[in-house]
Amino acid sequence: MPSFTLLIDSLLSSSVDIIAVLLLIILIPLLIAFTVRAREERHFPLRSIPAYETIRRLASQATETGYPIHVTLGTGRVGTEATSDSLMGLVVFDYVARNAAISNQPVQASAGDATLLAGAQGVLQAARSEVGYPERYTGKEVSFYGATPQAYSAGTLSTLQDRRYLGNLFLGEFGPEGLWIAEAVADRGFPQVGGAAGPESAALLSAALDDTVVGEDVYAAGAYLHRPSHLGSLAAQDVLRVVLILSIIVGVVLVSLGYWS
Repeated sequence: MPSFTLLIDSLLSSSVDIIAVLLLIILIPLLIAFTVRAREERHFPLRSIPAYETIRRLASQATETGYPIHVTLGTGRVGTEATSDSLMGLVVFDYVARNAAISNQPVQASAGDATLLAGAQGVLQAARSEVGYPERYTGKEVSFYGATPQAYSAGTLSTLQDRRYLGNLFLGEFGPEGLWIAEAVADRGFPQVGGAAGPESAALLSAALDDTVVGEDVYAAGAYLHRPSHLGSLAAQDVLRVVLILSIIVGVVLVSLGYWS
């Protein structure tokens, strides 16, 4: 037993590096395997999130009715701490834009930051090009009204009141302007869904939206909508959580038996 204890102690001396390497060894093959499985459209069990189900339904209805969906991308700047939330907003817009491009239907988005504007225009251009109609891209379907909350909310409201929309989707970084926009167009008769990861933004949006996604569920947007790599990553993370839980249990048992102090 002393040799086993010495082995444990030596492992602990470089535990940080070893744990990082072990996580990579486990995660990378899982990520590749699950992504390949997702690309083959094999089934993955996912719990129901009503907001994403509504987004999928609205995207399908938009191709049938011809009415556009508006995506409110928020005011987060890509390249700051708001990057993750803002990128998820672009993921949702990518899903809506691709569905609209297939049936040559319009789509509209409003951005409160120049980096979001550029990202959304790139997403829209790629969607039009992939279906074989790059000439349909005009760049006018994404609007930038200014970086301040007041300018962004005022411009977005004018867009939402300018024509009939099938729905309004929120996902990204929001301050009080998210609540302003949602409340101001609540009487327009179309559903408003989405959310934010930050607790303050999520609380404001939850008070006004029909269906809300909050916290870590925001970062699962790609997995629930259309991206195999995101679905593979989500499945790999779930397996990794199980491995970590089992590792903790094994560690507790070793400590309890005196093999690990």
